[in-house]
Amino acid sequence: MLEVLKTLGGGLRSVAPVIGILLVFQFLILRAPLENWREIAIGLVLTVVGLVIFLKGLEVGLTPLGEAASEALAHRGSLFLVVLFGLALGYGATLAEPSLLILAERVEDLTGGALRSTLFVQAVALGVALGLGVGAARIVLGVETTPFFIPALALALVLTFFAPERYTGLAFDAALATTGPVTVPLTIALGSGLALALGRGDVLIYGFGLVAFAALGTILCVLALGIFLGDPAGG
Repeated sequence: MLEVLKTLGGGLRSVAPVIGILLVFQFLILRAPLENWREIAIGLVLTVVGLVIFLKGLEVGLTPLGEAASEALAHRGSLFLVVLFGLALGYGATLAEPSLLILAERVEDLTGGALRSTLFVQAVALGVALGLGVGAARIVLGVETTPFFIPALALALVLTFFAPERYTGLAFDAALATTGPVTVPLTIALGSGLALALGRGDVLIYGFGLVAFAALGTILCVLALGIFLGDPAGG
């Protein structure tokens, strides 16, 4: 019981600052009443409870599973299997990312259906998959991050000049949307698990950076999608 209360307290502390800021602006600055305050209160309670259950599930289930799989792959010593696992993990985790699904639905609404949410999510999932695949290969090969980051950043900068303007901000927002509560724990588990199992010297150098790889892959794929499709608003 004590553990449950402690977990609930942690979840409440996580969302309390956001709730407090919104309420202060609503009542003290905007001075506007909440007409549907009952529904909002119920929603806030569900948010706290859902967050606690979700984070606890990651802690005891999903993250340990990712670490165990990474360690087993490292012991197999197969670069192909590691890259394949990174691709599959990145793709599957992205499809389950709630923040990305919300962004995709909003994009479809604002473009009048010109950019379908399904297509957008698939492009982002492909970007994350490629990013994790390359990042996992880097750990196995024992290569530092800089030789990968600089060319990828340069390519992203070049693509922004060719992609429609509306896709530039969308690409970077999509990259942030993928760094959510599903993708990040699994990505960190993959990177640190591989680095530790393979005996890389400095885990902070070789075990981290996969989240950035996923973000860069997303940016590149969304920009490429924009170049291929053109302006979703047709202007």
